Amino acid sequence: MTSLLLTGRWVVLCAQDVRTNTSVLIRNGRIADVGPTRALRQQHAGLPEIGGLDCAILPGLINAHHHCYGVELANQSIADDFLEPWMFNGPAMVDLSPHVATAHAGARLLQTGVTAVVDMCAAGASRAQAEAHLTAKADAYRQLGLRAAIAPGERWQNRIVHGIGEEAAFLATLPLSLRRQLARSEAARERLSATDYLNLVSSLARDASGPQSFWFGPTGPQWTPDNVLRKIAQAADRVDTRIQTHALESHYESLESPRIRAHSVIAHFERMGLLGGRLSLAHAVWATPSDIDMIAAHGTQVSHNPGSNLRLRSGIAPAATMLDAGVTVALGMDGTTLAGDEDMFAEMRLALTLNQPPHVTAPALTARRVLEMATQDGARLLGRGHELGQLYPGYCADAVVLDLTRMTAPWTSPAIDPVELIVGRAKAQDVSHVLIDGHTVLQDRRVTGLNTNALMDQLRAELDRTPPAPVAAQLQRDLRPYLMRWYARWDCNAENTHPPVTRYGARSNEKDFQ
Repeated sequence: MTSLLLTGRWVVLCAQDVRTNTSVLIRNGRIADVGPTRALRQQHAGLPEIGGLDCAILPGLINAHHHCYGVELANQSIADDFLEPWMFNGPAMVDLSPHVATAHAGARLLQTGVTAVVDMCAAGASRAQAEAHLTAKADAYRQLGLRAAIAPGERWQNRIVHGIGEEAAFLATLPLSLRRQLARSEAARERLSATDYLNLVSSLARDASGPQSFWFGPTGPQWTPDNVLRKIAQAADRVDTRIQTHALESHYESLESPRIRAHSVIAHFERMGLLGGRLSLAHAVWATPSDIDMIAAHGTQVSHNPGSNLRLRSGIAPAATMLDAGVTVALGMDGTTLAGDEDMFAEMRLALTLNQPPHVTAPALTARRVLEMATQDGARLLGRGHELGQLYPGYCADAVVLDLTRMTAPWTSPAIDPVELIVGRAKAQDVSHVLIDGHTVLQDRRVTGLNTNALMDQLRAELDRTPPAPVAAQLQRDLRPYLMRWYARWDCNAENTHPPVTRYGARSNEKDFQ
């Protein structure tokens, strides 16, 4: 493999270690040396260089939780909403082939400096279909050169409303015509059996090699029977892979487990022996102090997805509190960033701003801590903290070259903290080059592994052949008021045991702070 030098005005070896006028020597896909630019140029005369004094070099960013929707949801006329009615938009979303949707999403990730992603996705209707679907996604990531942990999942229970045994009562609240339409919609959707799912993901995870891997991605505990969750944990141990699941994303999810089990879903996980270092939780917005203590004690990681949490009215996760308790908290974009632009730097800024609460006694984030979430903590969530997320010798040569021209104009103080400037001002448009395993996968803002113009032509052609289904969109709109009335009753029934609902700077439970 070709050796080269990355040079920059600032080289961020990790969030806490920034060097000036420094170069990074890459050889055989790894960081071979770090030192003053002049010295490394003399030692390795004639090596190609990327960067310069108008650039900053960063470790590759890690998107710890994502969905590849293919086309931004606002462009699909899918409005933001509470998670519970929003999920019924699934059948109304555009139907793209897995390769095209993944390639398009992956290219956008490279353009914002992401070098590794956890992609939670649907499995498929049958084992053969699921295998073809997941293999196509892996091929797209392989073509791009992007590291990906592909984590398929399914919803096997409670597909209409949260809570074991609740669906029949909810259906009784619907007009007969709407109930029949919903029944037809559900019956038309085939689902991979739990047995086929376990066997398929086990096989894919065991046989995977290279930068693309397969994890178990049970969609959420409310949708996955307990016996299946136990089997997933056992299978993950057996084939040495990891698990990611949504947990405590919405307010109504947080009410479900106490309603049916009299304790939180995190306590339920602990009692079943599911918490551990192989498991990461997407969102955890409604984690209580006792939940956080359990998550930390077992080494379970969390993906914080601030933009998505706001768009789906889930609230603001206590990310700073979790970090303060010793939880590994990475950063994810969830396919639902604020502007739908998949800009990892904007997501970092949002995480920083939302986790600077108005009371001085509360934990708060700093720019350096947020950058660590997007790099080192993401590497830990991947189980690869020893070789990703930093630029020290021996680490994988995953790096981002940022053009500082726009950020530093028209003037920048000589005393500026480079990390505060980058987290405060950088945008995806400033990413000029991205390297993964020493290969240049983004060069001068151009994805090298595929023809993006041809990809867009293919995407449009697929959309012309399979336009969104207006019937599915209308079903979601018709169901929404009934879903909202149903969950509103949960709020009323919880008044005696829960404080006022808030995730905007107020304490989540007064007694926990006494």
